[in-house]
Amino acid sequence: VGLVYMFNLIVGTGALTMPKAFATAGWLVSLVLLMFLGFMSYMTTTFVVEAMAAANAQLRWKRMEKRKEDDEEDEDSSSGVSDSDVLLQDGYERAETRPILSVQRRGSPNIFEITERVEMGQMASMFFNKVGVNLFYFCIIIYLYGDLAIYAAAVPVSLMQVTCSATGNHSCSVGDGTKYNDTDKCWGPIRRIDAYRLYLAAFTLLLGPFTFFNVQKTKYLQIMTSLMRWI
Repeated sequence: VGLVYMFNLIVGTGALTMPKAFATAGWLVSLVLLMFLGFMSYMTTTFVVEAMAAANAQLRWKRMEKRKEDDEEDEDSSSGVSDSDVLLQDGYERAETRPILSVQRRGSPNIFEITERVEMGQMASMFFNKVGVNLFYFCIIIYLYGDLAIYAAAVPVSLMQVTCSATGNHSCSVGDGTKYNDTDKCWGPIRRIDAYRLYLAAFTLLLGPFTFFNVQKTKYLQIMTSLMRWI
């Protein structure tokens, strides 16, 4: 499962177009930029790990303080809640927050040990003020807009090029020098630009609602995505 996650993160349109980028920019510039981007990725990863460790420490400290306050209160205050409900709720919360791989260590646990997943939005609200939280979400919105703009352009264009070619898929042909305009006919009176807009609308209607779901356990989704990419 770990290999599947890493494969889906690394192998994509960027990895498939990297040979073209190397051929265009040259070996020296490409290698220097690739090593620089690798260093920046490593550095930002350590920043996220450090922030997540600090968030785990803060959550664990608050939980310890709350447990001390609860011990000081009378035990009869919670008589209205059944033990089964408490166990079910605790089991559900542990299943949703525990990491995929848990490492058993001996001795007293470190307060900064990462034992539960903390989302970046939650960490921003824990460590930033209101201005910082707004800047964080602004950066996330800009990043997601650029990322989704690539998919919104690539998927409908690919479908349009495949289905609108009268003699087959010309988008993958190297030797074919046929050029198409957006105003060329696709299916009868429908132009290529109209077909692109239809595919874009279908892409938005089908994948748009998924952005409103809370998808966390994605093991089987990642496996299916990896199989589709290999196929």
